Amino acid sequence: MKNNYRITNFLRIVVVIFVASTFLTSGSATFLKQLKEGHFGNSTPPSSTGINIIYVDDDNIEGPWEGSKDYPYQYIQDGIDNANNDEKIYVFNGTYYENIVIFKQITIEGESKQHTVIDGMQQGTVVKITVNQSTLSGFTIKNSGSNPNNAGISINSEENLIIYNNIVNNNYGIRLDSSNNKILYNNFIDNLKHAYDECHNIWNEPCPGGGNFWEGHFGEDDNEDGIIDTSYNITGGSNKDFRPLLHLYGSVKNLDTGKIFLTINYAIKDFKTTDGHTIFVKNDVYFEHIHICKALNVLGENKQETVIDAREFGNTIKISKDEVTFSGFTIRNAGGDIYYAGILLDSDKVNITNNIIEKNYNGMIFCYSSNDNIISGNIIRNNDWNGIYMNKFCKRNIIIENNFENNNYAGIGITDASQNEVYHNNFLGNRLNAYDDSNNIWDDGYPSGGNYWDDYKGKDKNKDGIGDIPYPIPPDGVNKDRYPLIQPYIGEDTIPPIVKIISPKNGLYIMNHRLLPRLITLRIIILGRIEIKVEASDLQSGIDNVAFYLDNNRFPEIVDYDEPYIWTWKRGSILNIQYWHIVRAVAYDNAGNYDSDAILVRKFF
Repeated sequence: MKNNYRITNFLRIVVVIFVASTFLTSGSATFLKQLKEGHFGNSTPPSSTGINIIYVDDDNIEGPWEGSKDYPYQYIQDGIDNANNDEKIYVFNGTYYENIVIFKQITIEGESKQHTVIDGMQQGTVVKITVNQSTLSGFTIKNSGSNPNNAGISINSEENLIIYNNIVNNNYGIRLDSSNNKILYNNFIDNLKHAYDECHNIWNEPCPGGGNFWEGHFGEDDNEDGIIDTSYNITGGSNKDFRPLLHLYGSVKNLDTGKIFLTINYAIKDFKTTDGHTIFVKNDVYFEHIHICKALNVLGENKQETVIDAREFGNTIKISKDEVTFSGFTIRNAGGDIYYAGILLDSDKVNITNNIIEKNYNGMIFCYSSNDNIISGNIIRNNDWNGIYMNKFCKRNIIIENNFENNNYAGIGITDASQNEVYHNNFLGNRLNAYDDSNNIWDDGYPSGGNYWDDYKGKDKNKDGIGDIPYPIPPDGVNKDRYPLIQPYIGEDTIPPIVKIISPKNGLYIMNHRLLPRLITLRIIILGRIEIKVEASDLQSGIDNVAFYLDNNRFPEIVDYDEPYIWTWKRGSILNIQYWHIVRAVAYDNAGNYDSDAILVRKFF
């Protein structure tokens, strides 16, 4: 029965960040309506609308170029030149090395701002807008020239909407010489000067809306609404962003509805967020007190860098709904009172896994009668009192494969709560490793073993990794770890990694450049050198290396230990009658598990 609760059944959390399928229509009013509904962001190509749509895709290097979905223009400027007023230009993911001029009343929308890039190659202004009532959304706009007036975006017209873009590494991020434009929900990053406005433009929505994210602008957010309390001053005049964003726009997202939020709490409380949905949170420090009151999956991007900080008052996280999964965060700085915790658990069947819980008064508190919860794979350390405290009448909780380190009182304290299981944990540097005045199970039997205790004094004469005498649990030693571990528990990773060759894809490649992807759809043909690119991931022990093999060769061509995993295949087969080759990538995780992916290619010299 215990094996049903092993951690391997609960670490198979695969975060699939799907792209919101909302498309945008022209006109500022429509854009702002969609924004208020939370549907701004990445999009899929619109299939049918009331306006004409012109498509652009940098992959279409061979033509024909008609602006249709099947034969899109290669360059954004070609799409603009061939558009009529009130039409939309939809730009597929890619990097467009252009300096474009928008001189028609059109909407230009990128497929996703992370992957649809307009790169000015450090020459001049990247995007110039010379007409009224145009809209630009969904791009990364970067690398303007360094001359005094160069910018990522330059506007000398009115009633334009610049929304949901990344504006990166420019002289000016944006420069405005006219009034009545709206600049909302953009991320300004690594620009020499983020913005210049000598006229009168709108830089934020009224409360409860927001403005833009300005890298380098810091301040408090006392009411925890995701808005910095001090305004951002726009260079060039008296303009301000009165509601600057605390986090990059797009940092908190409901993956099921596609909605974007300014805070984690807003995402949870939104009326469209319902039981079973997944809230995904990108790396940043979130100064919030979170109340999870729905049966959600709340997932952080990276537990070291996705931080929820309670600023030393109250509980950092309260979970009051059954069947919640909470994973991938650092939880810290709950209030300094015995009743406060990094996580206050007042529910059943909750899975709390793969977090760092530190610098709280208590790391975690189980409220009365919180049952059937699983606490696994966490680092619970440096808390002022208990790592975990379990209250009366809590039953059938499983605490496995956690590290309890340097907590100022007990690693785990249990009072009047029985039928719980605690095993395969490491107890290191706590004043008191454990306290249990009830009747609980502290091991998984032999030979699986119990826990590692840094103060265990027993021997291991038969060298089986299990101590020869039990470890007594204070206060009276009635509870015992019958099979204490001699070495710290390092976990069992039996799940192979995920590996996929992502490039080359079907098509013709000449010196690593892909041609004719729409004509050659069933095979891969390569002329000259080619980069073999691989994606590999492992949720438990992580990736150790990826080895690249050619045909039936026993030894790999290379072994790559660092992301991105790439092999540049240079040698060809012009003198060899064997033109078909099998390229195989084998990914190994740190526990020795492996899996592979292979492609069949035809390569000439």
